[in-house]
Amino acid sequence: MNPLKKGQSSNEIICKSFLISDYLTIEEIIDSYQQLSNQHKGNSVLLTLDDLGQAEYTSSHATMNHNLDETEGYDLSTVDAATFKDGKHIGYLSTPSEFFIRKNNFDKLVKGIVYTAVHQKDLSLNQEELERLIDVNTNPYSWIDESIIAKIVPVQKSYEAICAFPNGYFSCDLNPFENYVLAKRLHEKYGYMLFGVGASLLGFIKNEELLEKEYKELITDLSKLYHQSEVDIDKILNNKSNLLFLKYTEQLE
Repeated sequence: MNPLKKGQSSNEIICKSFLISDYLTIEEIIDSYQQLSNQHKGNSVLLTLDDLGQAEYTSSHATMNHNLDETEGYDLSTVDAATFKDGKHIGYLSTPSEFFIRKNNFDKLVKGIVYTAVHQKDLSLNQEELERLIDVNTNPYSWIDESIIAKIVPVQKSYEAICAFPNGYFSCDLNPFENYVLAKRLHEKYGYMLFGVGASLLGFIKNEELLEKEYKELITDLSKLYHQSEVDIDKILNNKSNLLFLKYTEQLE
């Protein structure tokens, strides 16, 4: 695990980041996540998950589509001098000194999003998709990219970290703000913390085992999310792991 350098990511580095590679198990990945969390108290750690290249590509487009790097109206007197060319801001965010702009732009847009919006998307699980999501939750290691970027996001709540890696670009996917309200729901109702975002997956971690009542309510929530029977949703959760992976895209490749 080493500090991320320019050229190792196709996205700009707007918060302190590390590159994780050469891991052999999901446990090693979670150990790195926990280690970084302990070293950066007061921040939230967000890992990239599946298909890093695609995840960064769609994140860039989601950022542009929602104008999350818009600097107009902000006081730029405190940002890094490297963000200016010929006395003018370069027009996109590229340093940790500008993170406050991204977060504020994101916060403005997420205010109008309610949780029920995620149910209105046509996310579904045919038999093949169901089997894939079961496999992700049974064997997540095989789905995660060989290289992971860990972002140290200066926010208190795990779901707030989505603004550092907003994803959900296509109209049939949950968009970044719907991913936010979904992650917030899982945090506030069930104690799951968002720890990862990939090209198709959201990753959550919980320190304590779900109570039976929580388990049943989670099945109901996910049944509504995927427009799927509770029996099928139970198959995704029956390993009782403290990790939970959900797809936010139409298809899980």
